[in-house]
Amino acid sequence: MHRAAVIFEGGEPPQNGLQEIIHSLRHAVTLDTLEKYIRAGLDEVVLATNDPDLSLAAERLGARTRDTRQSCPFHFGRTLQRVVQELGSEGVLYCSGAALPLITQAEIQWILEAMAKSPPCVVVNNLQSVDLVAWNPAEYIQRISPPESDNFLGWLLREAGMERVLIPNSASIHFDLDTPTDFLVLGMSDKAGPRAQAALDAVPWSSDALRRAADVLITDLPEVAVFGRVGTPIIDHCNKYLRVRLRVFSEERGMKALRREEEGRVVSLVADMIEQIGPRQFFRQLESICSAVFFDTRVVFANHGRRVSDWDRYHSDLGMVDMIHDPWVRAFTEAALECRIPVVLGGHSVVSGGLWVLADRAIAARGGPRVSQAKGFAPS
Repeated sequence: MHRAAVIFEGGEPPQNGLQEIIHSLRHAVTLDTLEKYIRAGLDEVVLATNDPDLSLAAERLGARTRDTRQSCPFHFGRTLQRVVQELGSEGVLYCSGAALPLITQAEIQWILEAMAKSPPCVVVNNLQSVDLVAWNPAEYIQRISPPESDNFLGWLLREAGMERVLIPNSASIHFDLDTPTDFLVLGMSDKAGPRAQAALDAVPWSSDALRRAADVLITDLPEVAVFGRVGTPIIDHCNKYLRVRLRVFSEERGMKALRREEEGRVVSLVADMIEQIGPRQFFRQLESICSAVFFDTRVVFANHGRRVSDWDRYHSDLGMVDMIHDPWVRAFTEAALECRIPVVLGGHSVVSGGLWVLADRAIAARGGPRVSQAKGFAPS
């Protein structure tokens, strides 16, 4: 079977210093990811991008490239359909450049074998909003209405008649890069690729709160609060391998995939509580019962249709209060920083893949089991 990996990475050129840092980090991760798929022995590895410099670097590694600047305006689904049709492959693995930066060779091989076993099938890393999708036969991509983003790709292929196969849970299968906090977690993992690690070493962001919270997970029976789009796999993992007491409030899972955020339909009980008692009182109460907090802030930021820019969200993640324009986000972030316990702010990965990476770090520090083996993958 002819198998191809298709990686999309691109977008608008950076307009400020923060965007430039994230832009360079994503490109470093993309090149490390391309190298992994090239080593996995696929018949073709293709990068679809609008960035000439990234394209040139990918070609030096041995990847083929597709220039997405030909699509104006760019449309994800139509571009993916065209690339897959041009390839003529029987099976295709798709992801974005910053998706699953810690994926192992063993996991890639598992995905490729699962894709080949029982066509027509679609292999995904997540039941809702996916980060990696592999499917066979490849021509099924032409049977779906082309989506504007990759969030719905797994669902659409399943609805086209493919059997869905879920990749076994692991930190690397659930961890992807969307926010500054995610990159800080990658830097703490000790598993970043060489280009990504070099880029991360040059980043001027503080990881103090993240490290303090991560160290709390190593201690015996700490109280840890987890807010946001929290799924059962990460909770099960922590309960199985760590001696922690979790206080979990999960809400608005799938808010992007179901377009609730886009349509202004997000409702957060936690955000309403913060509005009523004020962010300082909210965090004071948290510090009286918890040792650390992991907070997916995108839910509270989107409450009742509030729109918060990437600029404000990312500077909130980094604790750069003076750079935040939105008064509510600024007050919330300031209160989190004043909290006597470490508060980790970020997006979905802070309470999913990122927390999983930190949990595995704590498991290793406590001398626990090698969870990659426990999850059915041979160490790579």
